[in-house]
Amino acid sequence: MTMASGPRLAPRTWRVKVRRARWARRDCRRAGLTVATGRRSNARMRGPRVLAVILLLVISSPAASASPYEQLDTFFRKATTILSEASSGELSHARASQAQQEIQQLARPLFDVRSAARRVLEPGWNTLSVVQREEFVRLFGDHLLWGYLSLVRGRLSRDRPPTIRLVAEEVGAGGRVALVRTVVRTKDGADVPFDYVMTKAGANWLVRDVVVDGVSLIENYRAQVAQVLRDSTFAGLVARLRSGAGGGGRQPASRPVGGEPISYPPVQRAAPQNGENP
Repeated sequence: MTMASGPRLAPRTWRVKVRRARWARRDCRRAGLTVATGRRSNARMRGPRVLAVILLLVISSPAASASPYEQLDTFFRKATTILSEASSGELSHARASQAQQEIQQLARPLFDVRSAARRVLEPGWNTLSVVQREEFVRLFGDHLLWGYLSLVRGRLSRDRPPTIRLVAEEVGAGGRVALVRTVVRTKDGADVPFDYVMTKAGANWLVRDVVVDGVSLIENYRAQVAQVLRDSTFAGLVARLRSGAGGGGRQPASRPVGGEPISYPPVQRAAPQNGENP
């Protein structure tokens, strides 16, 4: 299956240290585990009153909402259906681009784009005006989603239906941070780990980072953005993002004006095993 090309990989060979634990600890400290006894304890509360409180807690509990993996699974199912339909028969460039756009729109509400944009710009985020922040969130969001989808798409087989398998779902202290471990079956038959760091937002779970084979998507973007800002200005960074977005949130150009594009991370493959070809 030939899909429309996304942003090119930067010629980088370094691996970025994953910092998801730091974010998870911070979020857990802020969210904390709520004590179920309410504002005041009442040692004399017994029988029906205790039962009523328990029922109220159960009914109002967020456990009734979709779990982190269930939200991801809904996206995976819809996305793989689009990919399967698009790959049936001869795939034109227009149909491939349309499929990519459909999946990108499905992924957008699943990602905490604003939080990601803020993290990649820290500490410069606080120096920006509201207008500058909104423009950066919009432009960076397009690159983030396209980069993530390109990472997945580039590893899927063109001859077999897409395979994404759940390995584990872990919800951290306070119930506000989760880690969903999945594997993607590649075109070579290998399983590449895709770990999703998610945080609770109301009744939903949003993706804060995707860690592919030990490499953090957000940390890679942060390193690249920092490099651009060392050599240029925020206006220059926005110009590169804008030229790469193609305008209106369409497919990012493969070679933006001003040099190397802001790109998705270069995931290194594990060493071959059991005589497997590299």
